[in-house]
Amino acid sequence: MSAFSSYAQQDVLTGQYLFNGMLVNPAYAGASGQWETMAMQRLQWVDFDGAPNTGIVSGHGTLGDRELGVGGMLALDAVGITSTFELSGHAAYHLDMGESDLSFGLRGGMLQYRAQLGEVDVIDPSDPVYQGTQLSAWVPRFGFGALFRRNNWFAGVSAPMLFVFDKALDGGISPYYRNHMYLQGGMNLKANSWLTLAPSVLFRSTPNIPSVLDFNLVTTVSESYTLGLGYRTGNSFVLLTQCRISNQFRIGYTRDFTTTDIRAYAGGTHEIVLGWDLKPRVKETMPLGM
Repeated sequence: MSAFSSYAQQDVLTGQYLFNGMLVNPAYAGASGQWETMAMQRLQWVDFDGAPNTGIVSGHGTLGDRELGVGGMLALDAVGITSTFELSGHAAYHLDMGESDLSFGLRGGMLQYRAQLGEVDVIDPSDPVYQGTQLSAWVPRFGFGALFRRNNWFAGVSAPMLFVFDKALDGGISPYYRNHMYLQGGMNLKANSWLTLAPSVLFRSTPNIPSVLDFNLVTTVSESYTLGLGYRTGNSFVLLTQCRISNQFRIGYTRDFTTTDIRAYAGGTHEIVLGWDLKPRVKETMPLGM
């Protein structure tokens, strides 16, 4: 006889976070000095039944003299018999330090977790875990983030889900949700008058599972066409594209290429994003993703 345990990610991490930093750090809210909205759809492992399917709508901007940033996010995530609905609010304070900026952000919201237990083929009908047809619970979630910017580079740290109250899911035995910690850095390098290079890295740490590093290099031509390549350690390569249709509208597509053995069976992973920027950027030299 033997026993084993397995662990997997809980929070969605998309390739398009490079174009909307608020997905990983609430301090990004209003950092660009304009109002930005984004709608994204992510389809993962499309050849699997019940594969992960994620939809996100977000928006953020500044108030008054641009010292305060506010934002909001609505996320729908489904995988197998489980699904979540999350609504969160973001607030950030941006401190102007001359050639540098320091931002602090807070995030708060509610997540509804649902599991359709009636769709499971249970070997032991008396198993107390699978009594009833549905498990549903509302879970408050809170987090924070900090961001430092100087000229054409930036660095940030965040814990979008630092405090979680989830006794409805864990029965008070152990926390169901785990804290996710992010460290991020990047810069913009002006190659010439029409070409910009933007290297960046994202480190993610979660208890009980291996840490993950993202390495990205994105090029932008004439401030309108963007093409990038990313590598997620031990997991996948990511191809990113985005096109600015006008000063206000942009559209993007991301394709994940899995490097693990699952690639022969899972099919591809696709992301489509639509962006609407209400005002021109206040800081043209701001690093990509802000």
